[in-house]
Amino acid sequence: MKLLTKALTIALSLLAGLAGARISGAIWKGATGEPAPAVTNPEAQQRTKISKVLAFAVVSGATASIIQALTKRWTQNLVEKKSAP
Repeated sequence: MKLLTKALTIALSLLAGLAGARISGAIWKGATGEPAPAVTNPEAQQRTKISKVLAFAVVSGATASIIQALTKRWTQNLVEKKSAP
């Protein structure tokens, strides 16, 4: 059961992380009108001021941490409900 829990947690974390990256990029573009200075967009990283790159890194890192924590909790709760008698 622990192996299934770990596999489910990893899969959901990856999917949630991808969704979070897209969401934070969309929020950044909506707030600034510029493409997000993400690693996947090196041209935007080069054009953007370092202060904006740092701000994006902080926001996207915080978003990723929150998503990871929520995904782990949700998965654990789901497994506990399934294994309860």
